[in-house]
Amino acid sequence: MIPWLLALAGAVVGAWIAYGPLALARAQERSGLALPVANRAARVGLGALRGAAYLLLLAILLGAPAGRPSPLAPLAVLDVSASWQRANDGSAWRAALDSVRSLGGDSVILAGDSARIGSLDQAKAVGPTDPNSRLQPALDLAAALGRAVVLVTDGEPADPTAFTRLGRGSRAVVLERAPAIDLAVADVEAPSIATGGDTIDVHATLVAGASAVRAGSLDVLLDGSSAARVALAPFEPFDARRVSVRVPLPRGARGLILSLAASAPDDVEGRNDTLSAALDVTDRPRAVFVSTAPDLDVREALRLLRGAVAVPTRGYLRVAPNVWREEGTLAPITQAEVERRAREAGMLVLHGDTAWAGVAGVRRGALVLWTPAPPPAPPRAGEIARPVEWFLQRAPASPLSASLDALPFDSLPPLALGEPVSDGVPVLEARMGRAGAARAIASVGDGQGARTVRVSGTGFAAWVQRGGRSADAFAALWGAIFDWAVASEGAGSGVRLDTDPIRAGEPLQWRRGGPDSLVTLTLTGSDGRVDSLALRFVGGSDRTDSPALDEGLYTVREGDASFRLVVNPSREWVPQAPLAAPAVEAAGAPSAPARPLRESNWPFVAALLLLCAEWLLRRRAGLR
Repeated sequence: MIPWLLALAGAVVGAWIAYGPLALARAQERSGLALPVANRAARVGLGALRGAAYLLLLAILLGAPAGRPSPLAPLAVLDVSASWQRANDGSAWRAALDSVRSLGGDSVILAGDSARIGSLDQAKAVGPTDPNSRLQPALDLAAALGRAVVLVTDGEPADPTAFTRLGRGSRAVVLERAPAIDLAVADVEAPSIATGGDTIDVHATLVAGASAVRAGSLDVLLDGSSAARVALAPFEPFDARRVSVRVPLPRGARGLILSLAASAPDDVEGRNDTLSAALDVTDRPRAVFVSTAPDLDVREALRLLRGAVAVPTRGYLRVAPNVWREEGTLAPITQAEVERRAREAGMLVLHGDTAWAGVAGVRRGALVLWTPAPPPAPPRAGEIARPVEWFLQRAPASPLSASLDALPFDSLPPLALGEPVSDGVPVLEARMGRAGAARAIASVGDGQGARTVRVSGTGFAAWVQRGGRSADAFAALWGAIFDWAVASEGAGSGVRLDTDPIRAGEPLQWRRGGPDSLVTLTLTGSDGRVDSLALRFVGGSDRTDSPALDEGLYTVREGDASFRLVVNPSREWVPQAPLAAPAVEAAGAPSAPARPLRESNWPFVAALLLLCAEWLLRRRAGLR
């Protein structure tokens, strides 16, 4: 509209200059005669012709549109995720294709694990097979094209935020499916490494479909053999429940596949009944905590190690010279047996005398050496005992700084320090009385894949007793220490999976166990296909991702070490309550701009004809 207004203003000015009063006065002055009234009336018509010609020429120069903008037809976005096939005979997918076909058009944006432009025939031929249902990339593609969308989906997107933020003029078509009985295993929490002969806690999250489940059971399988079974109470529609099972493990070192299988009467979908994860059973304890000077710090550290860090741990306490007890039961145990178990442990935490029995020097696994503060000297007569207090100051740059930078250093209770920490990379510094020189109280070292942590100090349990942010700081500090140390204890290879179970369509997360920044793995599938996978750990990071794998069982090799990896069906097979179609404003829908005037021939011809007509009539009126 603005180009036309500017062109009109320019045309009026041009016509006024050519045939206005000033032009008339100049013509009279040149001729010396008064022009007749008829000649004046002719000037009005001639000015109109000149103004119309100027209007067209200026509109062409300014790129004025040849008409009004026309609304753009919305693009069809079709969800092609595998969830269309869950507990369904295919009628829902056929209804989705019919909905897209009714919109017309020869192209459609297919949304799933990626966004791509295709045709309805392609979608029909391939079917809903994507292992993910991300809608945001498809909506971003439509926005880049300046189009509204009609989204056809089953209402179960992986990114529900995108589903509820459709642009103006867009709408969602959510197709409802007939309810069916379905019970699925949505998630499993279990240790990835355990000791043979131990009992582990396995936690499963079960989800029901659109119909109520009257009863059911959950079986725990180890390499296909039943290890435990739990009866399940009825489920309401789309009900989710966490079920815990204690599973005894066989003795001996081996790699097992831990599977949890749910069953219910009249369950119509079997592809989501089982969820599996790899379990490495070793003949040595996963972690051993030995304390020659047990105190409250030991109790709180053991509680965190078994709880938040979720590492099966055996603790041994020296309660008197050459008198040892098992932590928890206080059953007696010989020092020789404690030494043997400490040498065999995947991770050893040695509290008190860090040179005890020379164990630290003969083992190559992860090691945490914790030196407590010595007992204060008794005060002399007439003196008041004043403990030396050390306050945390900062966390220097280190492999643990990401977890320790947010510690509330100014509000933590003071510590009493033991021997100074000099080896390794400092991870925590403290000052005496907040005024002395900074001193490292914890450090880390990594040599040949065997990680070592050194800690000095007593009084960490006071953080837990204060509660609030101080208790969170205790969990952050010791959780980071134990997590970093235990990362090097795994299946004998330089890497291990950071998350389990694994689902198709989701990237694999790896954790480095050795010093190498580039690790090459060989993956052999159950069908015999062999692939190579290179993992790069950039910038000193201990974690990296690799692309998703297809569903199946793989054998992963790195040098002489190997372990099994199981990829479960995608999360699209797990039922979830469908979202309702969001309400979107129709006003302000995208529209296509009209064709510019310069792209047509008639404006040029019309402007030329107007100028020619003006010239002929001007001569006939006796004007020059």
